Amino acid sequence: MLHAPTAVVRFSLPLLAVLALSAWTRAADETVGEPQLSAAQTKVVEEQIAGLKSAEGRQLASKWSNAKKVAEVMCQPLALETLRARVPGTDRVFLGTEDQGTLTLSSNRLLSGRGELRLGNDWREFLFDCHLDPDTGKATAFRVTFEER
Repeated sequence: MLHAPTAVVRFSLPLLAVLALSAWTRAADETVGEPQLSAAQTKVVEEQIAGLKSAEGRQLASKWSNAKKVAEVMCQPLALETLRARVPGTDRVFLGTEDQGTLTLSSNRLLSGRGELRLGNDWREFLFDCHLDPDTGKATAFRVTFEER
């Protein structure tokens, strides 16, 4: 009888270690990872991704960071509208680059980063803050600062 509990303990300790490590990893991810999107923001992002024409595009977009999803889905339309009003002739706007460090999602209320606008054949860099409403899943304000050359 004494051997049965010992065997259970021996097999249970690795399982407990795995469970503890799993819980610690999830907690660490939430601490150092990106902020989570609200339910409304998640819905808006998922609807936009589902509306992409190609399966490859949908698959790629679903793997984006939350910062990239917010930039493309919520902030980019307001950025284009704001920049066209401020810099007439703007026809393209890119928020962030392939470098993930160019977009920072501080919370589900603020995305900051670097961007570029195209004006004819010229590109102009800028810094931006995009303010978000987590209740509606929409961008509410886009603030831009142009860098000196």
